[in-house]
Amino acid sequence: MNLPRLWRTVRHLSAEQWVFRALCRGRRVAMGAAPVFSRRHIARQAARLPLPDLNTAPLAACAATVLALQEAVHGDHLDGIAAAKFVLLNRAYDFNSLEDIPWRGDFHEGNNPLRRMTLAYMGYAVPLLARGQAGDLHIILRLLRGLDAHNPWSAPGVFRDVWNAYTASHRLINLLCGLALYRANGGTREAAAEAEILDHVRFCAAFVRANLERDLQYNHLLKNYVALAVYAAALPELPARFGFLAKEIPTALRQNVLPDGGHAERSPLYHLLSLLDMDLLTASKVLEGEAAAGLDETADRMAVALGVMTHPDCDIALFNDSWLGEAPPAIRVREFLAAEETARLPDTGYVRIGSGGDAVIFDCGPCGPDDNPGHAHADFLSVEASIGHKRFLVDSGVPTYTAGPDRDGSRSAQAHNGPRLEGVEPIEFWKSFRVGRRGRAREIGNPGLAGIAPLWCAGTQDGYAPVGVEARRFVGLWPGAAILVCDAWIGPVRHPARTDLLIPDSWSPDDKGTLAFVQDDVRVEISVLAGRFGGCQPDRYWPRFGLEAPANRVTLVPESFGDFRAVAFWLNWADPAAAPDAATVASLFGRLVGS
Repeated sequence: MNLPRLWRTVRHLSAEQWVFRALCRGRRVAMGAAPVFSRRHIARQAARLPLPDLNTAPLAACAATVLALQEAVHGDHLDGIAAAKFVLLNRAYDFNSLEDIPWRGDFHEGNNPLRRMTLAYMGYAVPLLARGQAGDLHIILRLLRGLDAHNPWSAPGVFRDVWNAYTASHRLINLLCGLALYRANGGTREAAAEAEILDHVRFCAAFVRANLERDLQYNHLLKNYVALAVYAAALPELPARFGFLAKEIPTALRQNVLPDGGHAERSPLYHLLSLLDMDLLTASKVLEGEAAAGLDETADRMAVALGVMTHPDCDIALFNDSWLGEAPPAIRVREFLAAEETARLPDTGYVRIGSGGDAVIFDCGPCGPDDNPGHAHADFLSVEASIGHKRFLVDSGVPTYTAGPDRDGSRSAQAHNGPRLEGVEPIEFWKSFRVGRRGRAREIGNPGLAGIAPLWCAGTQDGYAPVGVEARRFVGLWPGAAILVCDAWIGPVRHPARTDLLIPDSWSPDDKGTLAFVQDDVRVEISVLAGRFGGCQPDRYWPRFGLEAPANRVTLVPESFGDFRAVAFWLNWADPAAAPDAATVASLFGRLVGS
């Protein structure tokens, strides 16, 4: 036990989180110690809830949103489910039979339950049942019976995965919406099978209501509320036990969504998923009057913010814990207007500069909320860049949520393309989601930096303050022509400094003797204006969870300019674009360091 690190982690928790940390964990221990009594208690609570009506208009609207999500995630893998063949987070599993599924097996995730949770979410049930085939209904029923048989509440860890409140929230939403789609698409009435599944849905509703994740809060607690709202969408009126939603949902929205519309956890993926939750809350009609108007206003702000975090290919950047394929492409979630040439999320800490098919998305904000930064990466001052609608500079993505070298490496500064120091981390990561000491980044709005590039942004981060170093970055964009990036390290030269560029393998290194990469008819040449070229090596990244893709890593080494070190590079894909001369670069560094 590292007590100083533990203190640096927990000192940010709110009093409410401390109280509910004890209450929620105590409740889970009690349920495991007396599983029969606990299940009977939840069953009694469930019996007090009306059974859902599968034919309500609000539930149909919810089901349309959930179907779009789950078709994107599971739609290509439905045919194998009858034979117990699943694809969970991009990894295929053959369980031989539906009755033999090891619901709480390892699933290549070791000490993290994400794939077990994904299986137990039953998201695949939505597009499967939407086909309206009676055989698919019985497949889901067999799966549910296996889930109950293999996951007694006395099993160690069962409340971390299959009977986690977050998992039960997903399962409630997916089974209820799946059944509504089955009925709407002409599925043969199977009264006994439907009743058994609905009984499980109602049990999940009571379980979630009794186990709200007030200890974690943020996206987990909001998902609990969304699940109860979807259940209420299938009822003639809001049950008395759900009456608290009218007050608590607006409170959760204020916690999750920042004034600029960005998600508090600073993950473009969770932002996208939360926008879908906004759609479910709206469709459920559980909020009325001012609360409903506030929900609409929040969703509108989030839609605008989504445009700032989106590439010209109409999908999200991969900062922090984000990956593609966990939701429909951003443009299918919201047909947002193109972001302005310079668009800022000052509270979230993202800036997007771009025009047409060229864009740079710049991370210059906090790593996450101090009381729950579990999805943070050390990507301070990192950029993702698209050239000609093609992603050229990418983030490393997410290989795993399992604690260990892969998780640690993917969260480290070395895995990202901001200005970094070797052997020093700006954030103290431990386990899968723990964060101890953490630095901060912020945007620099110095007017003296204007006029160099048509579009520009700049930022600074203090994560290296323990070793006396501050890192700063300027990014300029000439749409249709070039990008200029200037990095400065201010402070002692005790640790080597580096800037890395991660370029996906869809761009091939040029063989004409210059540092350049080519894709289709676009050729991007990299010129080092300050510092020196440190090499180009094969590397990898994970644009989809756990799915490795090849990349090339270009390393640049700074040179010394008195009391600071600097790197400047020029990405040019248009012949007329001339790089800034040495005097201009020197002047820019003077203004950047003096900001």
